[in-house]
Amino acid sequence: MIGLARSNGIDVRPTLLRVIVDQFVAERSHPAAEVTRFGELVVNLLPKASEADRAVVAAKLARHRQTPAVVARRLAADSGAVARPILTHCRALSDDDLFLAVRSGDPEKALAVAEREDIGLAALVALEAMDEPAVKAALAARVGRPAPSLREPLLASPTDLGRRFLAASTAQRETMLADLAMSQPALPPGLGPRGGAPTQERGREIEVAALSRRDGALGDAVARALGLDRATAARITGDPGGEPLVVVARALDLGREATTRILLFAHEAIGTSVERIGALAALYDAVPRGVAVTLVRSFQEVAPAAPARPARHQPVLAPDASDRVGARQASTSAARPAQRSPAARPAATRLPKGS
Repeated sequence: MIGLARSNGIDVRPTLLRVIVDQFVAERSHPAAEVTRFGELVVNLLPKASEADRAVVAAKLARHRQTPAVVARRLAADSGAVARPILTHCRALSDDDLFLAVRSGDPEKALAVAEREDIGLAALVALEAMDEPAVKAALAARVGRPAPSLREPLLASPTDLGRRFLAASTAQRETMLADLAMSQPALPPGLGPRGGAPTQERGREIEVAALSRRDGALGDAVARALGLDRATAARITGDPGGEPLVVVARALDLGREATTRILLFAHEAIGTSVERIGALAALYDAVPRGVAVTLVRSFQEVAPAAPARPARHQPVLAPDASDRVGARQASTSAARPAQRSPAARPAATRLPKGS
């Protein structure tokens, strides 16, 4: 085809583009090397294709699970007509890509992102700040719709939600937070994480522990404040991404400034990065408190509400109530033989005075 085109002076690159795209989407799965070569070819051929051809390519690649990210980004940066199917359906785009599409100022692109099943938190906040009626209608239609990440069997219980959030990457966590924000109602007044102490008191304890910089102090404070086991609390406070700690702070409504102070001292990798601190502070502002409380309650379901007491030796026939103080004292006194007076002891065991 290329040789014929050269001999007749015909540019067959648009036709070649459509052919290789058709061949790519005809198969559900491709080897990694083949995907890389496909991406390089398409990126080089797109500039010579007409807008109509690029729109056809975008429509065909939008739903393929192996569409190269470099191709998806190139199409997403195209005109609204070309970018729309990619922005609405393509899973190769990151949350940053969606955010940039919303901030591009193109209402058609913003509407395409608003109609996605999964929206990153940054893109969602940018969409909510827009004054486009179509975008607002698309966001309103999402309220109450089951979130894609919550439809999976893994998240059938609250415990699974917390476990998956802790195991997820930063991008996956932002997507989960955005999904939760769109699929659940706001936090009712006065409702917060389960726990005995008032929310402000628990927040102060966590901040003091973070500022002390003592090993394990922050994890212990979070464990006490929220009734978590020490392993879960340590995982939250030691997470290098910082999102779990932001969720805890938002659930307790600590405020942006207090949360920033905690993050500065909580983890060296976070505290030494101005960019990361700024991103986490923005995340605190963006996460609805109801979402944060939902996740914290899920963390609380992962482990018992109070740490278990260390095991102690107990007679096999001890009554069930022996751990109560009165019963324990009674059982102890009953099991101990009566102490005999000195006069009742055998004479051989008494020592004379002065000996």
